[in-house]
Amino acid sequence: MNVTQTDAINVATLEYTMQDWEDESYQLFVERADPQPCPKCGKTGFYGPRAADPGIKYRACRLCGLWQSVDGETEQYRPTVHGCEEWPDCARAPYIWWVRPDAKDYTCPFCRQDVNVVSHNSFMKGVLILSPTENLDHSWRKVPQNRTYSYYLRFWENWACTKGRVIL
Repeated sequence: MNVTQTDAINVATLEYTMQDWEDESYQLFVERADPQPCPKCGKTGFYGPRAADPGIKYRACRLCGLWQSVDGETEQYRPTVHGCEEWPDCARAPYIWWVRPDAKDYTCPFCRQDVNVVSHNSFMKGVLILSPTENLDHSWRKVPQNRTYSYYLRFWENWACTKGRVIL
């Protein structure tokens, strides 16, 4: 589905099939087509098809938190920043780790510590932050929009955590 920034839609009922995932993956990674905008926030450079072990296929936007597994419902993931010594910066801001809406904790992908998403202990800090779509001063909002595949490939290669991807 091609969506422009002005066409961002209510994604709550949007279907996402294996064929959609395969088409998006082929266009982006084989044909090197320009990245498509997120169907929720309409921004480019953050949204695209993704895969995780073992065989999990989904689409996600690392700017607004849209998350949808193939043949699954859309979910609004929540943004976190652990901020440990190993935590990377990306595009002039701490990298955002997105977690499921019901997540209480996770293992930091960089230091391997257990991290509380929300803390009920006044001596421990939770790691939830405002998403870049809610934080008007977030530097990710300044990432150039509607650029080419090669532009985003060069742009994201400046930060090691992107690992050579054309989308964050």
